Amino acid sequence: MGSGMMQQEGSTAMTDQLYTTHDISRLLQVDPSTVSKWIDRGILMAFRTPGGHRRVRSADLRTFLITHQMPVPEELGSGTVRLLVVDDERAVLDAVKRAFKPFAAQVELQTTTSGVEALLLVSEQKPHGMIIDLNMPDIDGLEVCRRIRQRKQMEGVRLITMTSMHTPDVVEQSKQAGALACLAKPLDVQEVLELFRVPISLSAKR
Repeated sequence: MGSGMMQQEGSTAMTDQLYTTHDISRLLQVDPSTVSKWIDRGILMAFRTPGGHRRVRSADLRTFLITHQMPVPEELGSGTVRLLVVDDERAVLDAVKRAFKPFAAQVELQTTTSGVEALLLVSEQKPHGMIIDLNMPDIDGLEVCRRIRQRKQMEGVRLITMTSMHTPDVVEQSKQAGALACLAKPLDVQEVLELFRVPISLSAKR
């Protein structure tokens, strides 16, 4: 997993890159056992291959570093969390932009009013996460989630739905469609930051 390949591929390939515990130990200049402890404690997300080997997605490693206020190596790209927000009402998107403005150093927002366009943008931009309104005219938020979850190369993108009709049934439907969470509108910015593990204390200092 040489840095040359990462630089050549650019930031658009970041969510697809997988790291072993030894890769991470070399990248961060820590002992492999330290990386294993992070995984065992559940503070660094990882999965096991059929052969029992641990793998960490670059998006999860980057999030871990941002959360714990550790330097993000150039190979992993920017420490900024990139979010794509999807809602057919421009007034809602404008309100979301205003709410996130104090955290501009930590969160880079992109918005669209179309679920169809969102499916194109997520492939092109590969954001770390998406916040998707459930009620949209062209394609609803649940279907957007389902289509993204069908794409293996998009499995590192964290999906969050939002709705003004927030009920336990809607939350369950969102999770079944592949969303990490379903939030009530208007959005609670701190709730979003916590879901993406953005260090709120660090953001507040800026």
